[in-house]
Amino acid sequence: MSDDKKQLDALKAKLGLMRATDIVPKPETKRVQRSSHTHAQPEEKSGGVLSNALAAQLRARLGLDAATTTTDVAHTDGEPVEIDAVVPGACIGDDDYAFFRCRTCYPLDHAIGDIPLGDALRCAGREIALSACDESLLGFDPRTTCFMDTETTGLAGGAGTVAFLVGVGYFDASQFVLEQCFLRDYDDEGAMLDYLADKLTRFSAVVSYNGKSFDMPLLRARFVQHRIPFPLEDAGHYDLVHAARRVWKQRLKSCTLGNIEKEVLGLRRHGDVPGYLIPQLWLNYLDARDARPLAPVFYHHEMDILSLVALTGHLAQALAAKDGADFHHAEDRLSVVRLYVKNKQYDAAIAEAQRFLETSRIPDALRRECLTLLGKSCKRAGLYEDMAAAWALMHEEFPHDAFAAAELAKYKEHQERDFTGAIEVCKETLAQIEAMPAASDFTVSALRGRLARLEGKQARLRNKYASEDAFFLDE
Repeated sequence: MSDDKKQLDALKAKLGLMRATDIVPKPETKRVQRSSHTHAQPEEKSGGVLSNALAAQLRARLGLDAATTTTDVAHTDGEPVEIDAVVPGACIGDDDYAFFRCRTCYPLDHAIGDIPLGDALRCAGREIALSACDESLLGFDPRTTCFMDTETTGLAGGAGTVAFLVGVGYFDASQFVLEQCFLRDYDDEGAMLDYLADKLTRFSAVVSYNGKSFDMPLLRARFVQHRIPFPLEDAGHYDLVHAARRVWKQRLKSCTLGNIEKEVLGLRRHGDVPGYLIPQLWLNYLDARDARPLAPVFYHHEMDILSLVALTGHLAQALAAKDGADFHHAEDRLSVVRLYVKNKQYDAAIAEAQRFLETSRIPDALRRECLTLLGKSCKRAGLYEDMAAAWALMHEEFPHDAFAAAELAKYKEHQERDFTGAIEVCKETLAQIEAMPAASDFTVSALRGRLARLEGKQARLRNKYASEDAFFLDE
């Protein structure tokens, strides 16, 4: 013991101080070593110190009692067991450099909810690129694509966050293969990343759920930290969370993977564990070396990846179906119209919008939005007569819509040279709006300005031709 340490211990004893970690004593847990030739070393406590009085006050404020305090460590009956006794799998590597891998194969007719995994093999790049709004995915091939998800020690990111469970799913011959790579401790990470670096080089694309924002940046950081080139640097990335939101958010509001599974895939999980508990379960495993509480974690992770496969196949086939037959809700069909507009595929947007408007029962809010999308799409496609018909129909059904009135007035003024008709459209809409509460916004102000300009222009034309007894535009 160094002299400094002796002096600090003497000062602590003299002042009656104690460590913060001693406020809530942990119950003793038996730790099973990963190899028989290693010996447990006593853990040295560390941290700040508190006086006994402050420690008592803190216990009182937190409602803690040393006799009844519990910890986050999961308790199970019996002797702790390691991961290979809980999850089927094996260690990949040697005694000094290895990780645990669980490899599972599924037939193509294995269903996730109502969707067989094999449906993903019928995906075409057109539908994938459409839902992703990314033309780089036009060459998407499900047979050279990996489906990935990670379970991590937290959501904060950064150098301190570790992916302790990395899943890679892919199609191989007539089956789907899922490999779940697991860290038995932090020092397994190098072996796992070396294995993944070799495994992932064969794939041209990756599918994830929110992977662009979280999983891929985290994995890239771990590869960089171990000085291993990131194998997916040039791979295309299909992030299903964005595609799901574009298609189903208007109807479902919540587009978490769990909600999409229930509402779209028809899947109900059994024996799952909430995602927010997973990091602590792994940390508990590191402390107690009891892998039994990790069984539902592997199930949760497995279902996350299998759902990616089913959702990819379902969404692609629904978009490919003729006349939007696989979308059975009005909100979803309108979202498809919006998706075509976002991708600047205006001909497809026009056709889908016209089919949608032919539906007998559509809520007014959805019909109004569809007419707006139809009018804008016709304008951008250069179909001005169809555009005018869309704005005229919208003005007839929703006379208080200032945007539609302004667009119809523009057409009448510039294309038909019908100043009187343009003025009437503006006046009709302003009369409707002024009768409503809270009738002031930018579009209303713009419409008032347009009306004033049209009336001024018409007055100037009257004055110009009055002396010549000419034909008046409003007669």
